[in-house]
Amino acid sequence: MSEVPDKRVQGFRWQHISELSELINSLGSHGFREWPEGAEGLRTELETLRLDPEADIALLRSGDQLCGYALTLPEPDIDRVVATVAVAPQCQDDADHLVDFLIGRARSTNASRVHVAARGNTADPLAELEARGFSRITANLELVLPREQASRLADAELPAGFSVRPMRSFTETLRLTSVQNQVFADHWGFSKNTVEEVQARLELPATGPEHVLFIESAEGEIAGYIWTALEWQRDHTCGKVWMTGIAPNFRGKRLGTPLILAGIKHLLAEGAADVHLEVIEGNEAAMRIYSQLGFEKRSKTDWYEKRV
Repeated sequence: MSEVPDKRVQGFRWQHISELSELINSLGSHGFREWPEGAEGLRTELETLRLDPEADIALLRSGDQLCGYALTLPEPDIDRVVATVAVAPQCQDDADHLVDFLIGRARSTNASRVHVAARGNTADPLAELEARGFSRITANLELVLPREQASRLADAELPAGFSVRPMRSFTETLRLTSVQNQVFADHWGFSKNTVEEVQARLELPATGPEHVLFIESAEGEIAGYIWTALEWQRDHTCGKVWMTGIAPNFRGKRLGTPLILAGIKHLLAEGAADVHLEVIEGNEAAMRIYSQLGFEKRSKTDWYEKRV
């Protein structure tokens, strides 16, 4: 990592994983993803992502106390770096050093854009981002469906010639990778996945093949998928729709609602107290389906962009 002038900013090393985990949990929801509560879970996530933690993470200290961090995730196939920057209230005045880091890291990868996710809470240094030329370009909406309401949903009939089935095993990782890349090819911010990345995600706790459902045509083609996950929080089990969609050649056949309902039913059977998912702002077709099923907005993640 390039040297940062302020000596309170340092590069991440693996021996910092426990205190970084403690900081992330203390800051609440922020950035472009939720992180596991424990240090080992965080380590696994960082090892799964396509980044080099010791080059792509910077830490901010106030004396001996860790009070902020910046994380960058290079996505060269779509010419951008995705980033999170978050600080505790006592270090808000020093957030500019972390912003310097993420801009410099983006330039070092020859990316033309850096995208920073912010949820509008006290951990997000929005004033500093805007002062440095970042502007809001879009948002992800988090939707939630309580178990009581989800349990009352009736199944939706699939069109003739289609069926829903679980992913059989890791042997179908290539098929999952293929349909995911098809579904999100034109989706804002999607970076094409490799089989190795999808395999690594499947190997994480509660996200394996048993949590993936395919819609299959009579000819054996994968028409769509829903990839769910479970997250065990302090007081309940949270069900998540991590990724879902219909392949381009099969859109317009009324497959979306039966697919979502199948995923919800799976999560309820696994003990989920509620079901969460995210949808990009402006995706009216998806919002119609989710609204009809009873999902309501829980939070919003704004995306800010700066050309570098």
